[in-house]
Amino acid sequence: MKKKTETPLQGYLSSIVAFIIATAMGILVFSIASHHAADQLAQKKLTSNISRQSIHFEEILNVNYQFLDGVAAQIGAEGELISEKNKNMLSAIQSTTSIDHVALIEPDGTSHYENGDIKNVSHRSYFQEGITGKRTLRDPVQSSIDHETRVILSVPVLHDNAIIGLLSASYNVTELNHLIFDDLFGGEGFCIIINEDGDIITLDGNSTHQIISYGDNFFDFYSQWTVCGKDSLQTIRDAFQAKTHGLLKLSQPGIQKSSRYVAYAPILLNNWMICYVIPVSVANANYSFIHNYELILNVYFILLIILLIGRIVSVHTRDYNELVHTAQIDGLTAVYNKEHTQPAIDEFLRTSRPDALHAFLILDIDKFKNVNDTYGHAVGDKVLQRVGEFLKNQFRDDDIIGRVGGDEFVILMKQVSSRDAALSRVRSMLEHIRSVKHAEMNGQAITFSVGVAFSPEQGTRFDDLYRNADKALYQTKRGGRNNFSVYEKA
Repeated sequence: MKKKTETPLQGYLSSIVAFIIATAMGILVFSIASHHAADQLAQKKLTSNISRQSIHFEEILNVNYQFLDGVAAQIGAEGELISEKNKNMLSAIQSTTSIDHVALIEPDGTSHYENGDIKNVSHRSYFQEGITGKRTLRDPVQSSIDHETRVILSVPVLHDNAIIGLLSASYNVTELNHLIFDDLFGGEGFCIIINEDGDIITLDGNSTHQIISYGDNFFDFYSQWTVCGKDSLQTIRDAFQAKTHGLLKLSQPGIQKSSRYVAYAPILLNNWMICYVIPVSVANANYSFIHNYELILNVYFILLIILLIGRIVSVHTRDYNELVHTAQIDGLTAVYNKEHTQPAIDEFLRTSRPDALHAFLILDIDKFKNVNDTYGHAVGDKVLQRVGEFLKNQFRDDDIIGRVGGDEFVILMKQVSSRDAALSRVRSMLEHIRSVKHAEMNGQAITFSVGVAFSPEQGTRFDDLYRNADKALYQTKRGGRNNFSVYEKA
């Protein structure tokens, strides 16, 4: 069974396919890697920011604690908790700081506010814990008027190491969230502070993406979402105990492009957790330049493939034309070979106008055998080369010139104006060949014998014209060579 031979074009095509597959695989790997890199960069930015913001949140609360400790120390040094001077101090604190309300609380729970209000807060957890001598951060309350959430900070007031009361202040923790996260990702995300049970302490941020609200439980709300990766919401529950920060990626079932990053970090002052929630698309937007580079790379490779295909087609066309040319051309004389001459003439005659006049010539080199015998075949080949070049110079580029034997040539002069014009060209050719001297032949010249037939009168096919022109050639040789004869019907 014969083995199939792969053509050059098939080889080119297989190389193109292999290159395209390799390129596509490279682009796919790069695309996956770039998307992963963008995710990693966005996640790193979120986790590092949430960790810093948690520390910043604690620092702000510590500054407020230190401020309250200083005021409490000043009041405790005087030994009198409720005095006109201290009431004036409370008013000054409220008007000159970011604290909303400030109060002095007696040991029985009676609370004196800066605006003159007096309430009993003995049932409040921050009072019950603070009166034992601890700093407290308790009881977040959402205002029904402005929907802002405030927390109560309390410090003990000591006189001679005895607790004579508490100094308490309410602080707008929602405003603090807004201050911290407003410049992160252009304020597109929102911040939640939750306790260990998932209850929302405060909620602030972009309302477009903020689908959770006060009254929702963080863990219950997001339990309906799909957690991407190996983690779960239990990871955040565990973070309360381990005091660690991290990030989850959640997707809302049934909704496209609903993925959210949830970055979380502990607030150590009160065992709360601060969470920042933002759409994945927004978080990754800062790294869109990676995708732009990916697009540029794709365009580059596509252009490269187009250029490669164009180059291969060009080379193949050139090689094919050269191959065809080589198959058609006689290697010694550079005119058409015998195999191509007859089909080329027949094809032209078949498609030419019926009334067009063409001249068909058969040309022999006179006594060429003597040239080979006397001077050798190498000289004979030189003479044939010169004859081929000579004939191409004598006739038009679109005339068909072919070598059909050892020293025999045929020429089809296409669409000649008249018989006389064609014969005039033949006479001129014979005169010119006589003037060409060959140094290898001791300066001698060669001559031609020519037979001529005209189409369509004497034939419309190669075979008919050849047969009739050959008869005219025979007539020329009988007449002494070095001339031409035109076929005439008997």
